Amino acid sequence: MGPVLRRTEGLWIGSSGDNGSDDPTRKAVIQGWAERDRYFAVPLPPDINKLYYEGFANQTLWPLFHHFPMLLRFQPDAWSAYREANRRFCDEVARHYRPGDHIWVHDYHLMLLPQMLREAIPDAAIGWFLHIPFPSSEVFRILPRRDELLHGLLGADFLAFQTHSHLQHFRTSLHRIAAIESSMAEVDLGTRSVRLECLPIGIASDEFLSALESEDAAEHRQSLARRFEGRRILAAIDRLDYTKGIPERLRAYRRLLENAPALRGQIVLVQVAVPSREGIGSYIGLQRTVNELVGEINGQFGTPEWTPIVYIRRSISRPQLAALYAAADVAWVTPLRDGMNLVAKEYVACKPEGNGALVLSEFAGAAEELGEAFIVNPYDEERTAETLERVLLLDVAELRERMIALHRRVLRNNVHTWSERFLRGLTNAAASRLARPAPEAPALPQGEIVEAYRRARSRTLFLDYDGTLRDYAPRPELAAPPPGLIDLIRRLARSPKNAVVVISGRRAADLNAWFESVPELWLAAEHGGFLRRPGGTWAPLSPPSPEWKERVRPVLEHFVERTPGSFVEEKELALTWHYRLADPEFGQWLANELAATLEGMLSETDLRPVRGPKNVEIRPIWANKGNAARRVLDVVGESEFRFAAGDDRTDEDVFAVLEPYDWTVRVGSTATRARFSVPDGHTVRALLERFASVDAGAAAGA
Repeated sequence: MGPVLRRTEGLWIGSSGDNGSDDPTRKAVIQGWAERDRYFAVPLPPDINKLYYEGFANQTLWPLFHHFPMLLRFQPDAWSAYREANRRFCDEVARHYRPGDHIWVHDYHLMLLPQMLREAIPDAAIGWFLHIPFPSSEVFRILPRRDELLHGLLGADFLAFQTHSHLQHFRTSLHRIAAIESSMAEVDLGTRSVRLECLPIGIASDEFLSALESEDAAEHRQSLARRFEGRRILAAIDRLDYTKGIPERLRAYRRLLENAPALRGQIVLVQVAVPSREGIGSYIGLQRTVNELVGEINGQFGTPEWTPIVYIRRSISRPQLAALYAAADVAWVTPLRDGMNLVAKEYVACKPEGNGALVLSEFAGAAEELGEAFIVNPYDEERTAETLERVLLLDVAELRERMIALHRRVLRNNVHTWSERFLRGLTNAAASRLARPAPEAPALPQGEIVEAYRRARSRTLFLDYDGTLRDYAPRPELAAPPPGLIDLIRRLARSPKNAVVVISGRRAADLNAWFESVPELWLAAEHGGFLRRPGGTWAPLSPPSPEWKERVRPVLEHFVERTPGSFVEEKELALTWHYRLADPEFGQWLANELAATLEGMLSETDLRPVRGPKNVEIRPIWANKGNAARRVLDVVGESEFRFAAGDDRTDEDVFAVLEPYDWTVRVGSTATRARFSVPDGHTVRALLERFASVDAGAAAGA
């Protein structure tokens, strides 16, 4: 982040890792950071700092997010410290914040901070980036306090992840744990939205190239060339962490030496392992395991002239690192799970001539971006060893072609590109929030709207059916119009000034049967998937493709078997799982699971599961009420008076199509895009009666 801060003239707020020492030298260094570099330390007492960092962050979140739930340790005191540390970060950020600033929160240590900041600075532009993987929902749900962490993140305007799979895991967790739906691009919270994006992090490639050209690096390269003359170097650079797969790599190296005796004496593995979190038990055990494996392999295969593994357990300088990258014939980057792994990109950046090869774990986020690498499963010792042997024997021309492609991509998608994309996304997300309407629409002014209806020479009315024109029925076959509704719609539709559209999730056949006596009426069925003009025939908005139902139907039937009182309704374009008759709490819980399951299953199609009132419906993306409303407006043209009423999220698509000054009405008290609200469907029907009376009076006067 250093290059980004320098370029943007930003300031950095972080923990100094306070150990309670009153050492004046240490204090002077921290003060110097603030004055010289604009790095500001958050004051965390030693007991809070230890429980927050070593406790909840690194013994609870870190193992779980990397899919090592067996290593998870949860202590209530550590959770309290985590919350307190996030609060102190919030206080420090608020102290430095100035209107117009962008706040960029980093990583799993600060998952509560976005919501705390939203409450402290409501208008701030807040973004959060996760540097490590986000786990699958099945793993994430193990986490105590999981719901609080999710809601903490939703205080942000913009959330970004390293890969699409991490983003998808986050969305699925929202579905299953918090019952919050989302699209690939955003989470709509009603009052505002949270933008989502996949943004793989880049490196400061120019700084590595500069380091490579330094005198210090040149000396180290010469030293490496002398020391390993005649041998090929396999380089592995990691933090000493159980997620990095160092024991698995060493075992695969032993397998390579066993299976390819010709390589003995010809190759050397330089393993750099930088110590980290040495106070945590699992790390102490890892260090012991690595030491033992290095000793065993060197003892088994080494000779007086050749040491198979050179093990360096400390950090090395950037010039030394660049020199090692440049000298290495192979970079062996095989974490068991990693958000991205920048070592892979650093190695590639230091290969401008195209020499060398990258062997990369499929479980590193970088594998989704660096497709020309040699991808391996680090748990598979045999095949990893085979891949390394093949790489060492490959034609130089093929290796160069792969490395040149990787080098160009890494230089192009560098840290500056990444940060610019993040900040641009945050700016747009914050602007979108500020442009959103008020979360709770005011009550509809009845007298004012009736007078506007009376004055208008042309009118278009969009009327939702269930929940608006009639109350919800427990089963579809019981949803026929109540007495008097057909006559009311007929009176409205027959006014020469009116274009009336009943727009419903019901099947075309049902709407046809119910409203056949009103030929002047527009009808939209299956949430706009089918449209019937007045006096016309039904037509789909897009050609239907029903083959997908055979894949989805067994999933829905499985949920019917699990949920007494639920059932599946089949429509022309959709399948709907209803749970209105099921136990409410159990049905809601299973609806979250079903929607999340289908979201992943259908992610590569044009189908989406949509949560409705007591149902989950699977239908094509294009089958929505907003598209149907656009089609109607294209035909009827401009109207002096436009009105839309609806009670659920599918009606929000219609509200979005109309102009801010149109008469859009949400039934019920909830967050909405609508301009006004009414308490229930009875109020809408009473209003429509007043509209019809206006038309009757005008006809009598004429």
